[in-house]
Amino acid sequence: MQKDNSQVTNILTIDVEDWYMMADISKWTSYEDRVVMSTNKILDLLSAKKTTATFFVLGYVAETHPELVEAINDEGHEIGTHGYRHIPITLQTPSEFESDLKKSIHLIKKITGDKVVGHRACRFSINESNSWALDILQKNGIVYDSSIFPIKSPSYGVSNAPLDPYPISSVDMIGNDLNNSLLEIPLSVYETPIISKNIPVAGGFYFRSLPYFFIKYAITKMNRVNRFAVIYFHPWELDPTHPKSKDFRWYHYYRLNSTELKFKKLLADFKFDSVENTIGV
Repeated sequence: MQKDNSQVTNILTIDVEDWYMMADISKWTSYEDRVVMSTNKILDLLSAKKTTATFFVLGYVAETHPELVEAINDEGHEIGTHGYRHIPITLQTPSEFESDLKKSIHLIKKITGDKVVGHRACRFSINESNSWALDILQKNGIVYDSSIFPIKSPSYGVSNAPLDPYPISSVDMIGNDLNNSLLEIPLSVYETPIISKNIPVAGGFYFRSLPYFFIKYAITKMNRVNRFAVIYFHPWELDPTHPKSKDFRWYHYYRLNSTELKFKKLLADFKFDSVENTIGV
């Protein structure tokens, strides 16, 4: 007997950063600030569907727009950290990463009054080369991380990582030691039959470029075996009229006009909630 998809609660995450934050932070004040408008659009869509999500907020955004963090919190959403400066961990030293992490946690906690227990790295940049970051996360009170794609790409991924949440540590990136206390919540992939290749379907460029019927099919397949999907979006992806800049490559703007409609379909077709409510961390 097949499982009713409506009975499986998937995880929805929002990486709260502005459209220009892939650029160096020294240039940020030269771009048009649109993060409040685009994030409020997502808040309105979630409110209409009575859906709660986890918002990984960039510390810089929390610092410049504390009222936005307050709005997210007031709507009952979970708030985690996305770091402060939006620099991949692969480009930071351990001390730089810890300083960046502490600053972001302090800013968010000051606004919400709650402990920050969840983390997502900029550009999913935790891998075997910088597993030390996991020790720093634990040291600073992080209970779960959601930065790993079970794929191997030129810029991120741990190809042999489990597809479901698992215990992770700096010496065990793939969940062999069940005593590890830090929980990794990997981004979702569709495991193709026969060739056993993992295709990212979790969000971002993948969500924009793949046809919706395939994304729906992939999540449905996961739910039928009682596996929840972990999906992510950026607010600027629902803001297709944000400025065009030669500082960003073609894929930044690819099919932005399709995102909002597909996002609405996703909320209509599947049940979503925050990490906190789904897993109980």
